[in-house]
Amino acid sequence: MYALKTLFHVRRTVSILFLTPNQPIRFRKFRFGEWEDSKKKKSFDPRLFQVSDESGKMVVEEIANFDQESLDGDDVMILDALNVIYVWVGAGANQDEKKGALNTAKKYLEQGNLPRHKQTTIETIFQGRETPTFKKFFPSWDDELFQRDERTVANMRKLLFE
Repeated sequence: MYALKTLFHVRRTVSILFLTPNQPIRFRKFRFGEWEDSKKKKSFDPRLFQVSDESGKMVVEEIANFDQESLDGDDVMILDALNVIYVWVGAGANQDEKKGALNTAKKYLEQGNLPRHKQTTIETIFQGRETPTFKKFFPSWDDELFQRDERTVANMRKLLFE
């Protein structure tokens, strides 16, 4: 008979767990007074920020419910993907926005508001050269969107409000 004995020493009691070949092995961790299932992952929703100096000063604004069309080709965007911070550089972004976005991403990472892996990196991505891992945060990614539609969010604002 095949059996796996696992001993847990919790509160001075010993539990023996017998697993047969048909049972999946599930590990649990005792933490903060209760058992946590190792298969349950804490969910994290990526966050997107727009970095722009269109108003004359550097402004960082979070974009809620974002999609690919939220990426403004005239600015720099910061995508917080928990283990990687992406700095997406739009084709029309100026030098101040590029520098400001990188500094903002570094400060954001240093704040440490979220539990992150120690090896969290900042990756720079240029418009039109997005990696597959970056694209996966935008479920309906269209490689031709920026090529066929030159209108950016900033240009649309100008058209609407001028």
